[in-house]
Order: sequence, then structure tokens, then C-alpha cells
Amino acid sequence: MDARSGGAATLLAALNDACEDFQRYGQQVAATHGPIHWELIGRFGPGEAPFALVGVVLRYDRTTVDLGVDLWVREGAFEVSGYGTIDGRRLLVDLPDVLTEDVDEAIAVLRRYTQRLCSYRNVLDEVA
Repeated sequence: MDARSGGAATLLAALNDACEDFQRYGQQVAATHGPIHWELIGRFGPGEAPFALVGVVLRYDRTTVDLGVDLWVREGAFEVSGYGTIDGRRLLVDLPDVLTEDVDEAIAVLRRYTQRLCSYRNVLDEVA
């Protein structure tokens, strides 16, 4: 594999790892909070620019918490952002957007943001 292909493979592996982390997180929250519905988010999509979104949606009683990391390719650079919302309106967390031309830095931010979002152990207690 050449360097360019290796970078693409590493990025896909990091996105897969993030999906697995969010899946474990959803399972852990469900195990500690009883009857909740959780759903893994893992999407690649067309839009104004190519993107990938990984995260989890937690539904508890009448509350929905959405945690995720977006990775976009815009104008020759990667843009990574992380967020958490409550009921689609209230902002729980808004991690700073990082713009970089370096795939390794984009992967490092993706991993760091995933780890941070998956560290919210009492998220439903805080918002419900």
C-alpha cells in the first residue's frame, strides 16, 4: 500500500474504532440506566462536502441525548467537530472545530473527541 492508501486505510480504521467505542458506550449506559433505547450512528454521506458521522443516540423517558463526531473534507482539508445535544435543541457539549490538512492530526482529534464524549458516564442523570 502506498502512503496515500495507507492514510485512507488508517482513517477508515479510526472511524470504525470510534463506532465501536460509541457502541460500547451505548451498551454501558443502557446497562446502568435500565430501560433506555440507544442507537449507534455511523454514516457516510454526500452533501456540500464528503463526510462521516459517528456517535450514539440515547432515549430515556422523554429525553433524547445525541453525542457524535463529524469528519468533513472541505477545500482540501479535514474538519473535525464533536457535539452533544439534548432533545435536538439544548447544547450539552460543543467541542471546537479543528481544521487540518494532516490526516494523522484529523485521526488524533477524532479519537480524542470520541474518548471525551464517551466519558460522560452520568449523562442521563444530568439531563433527565
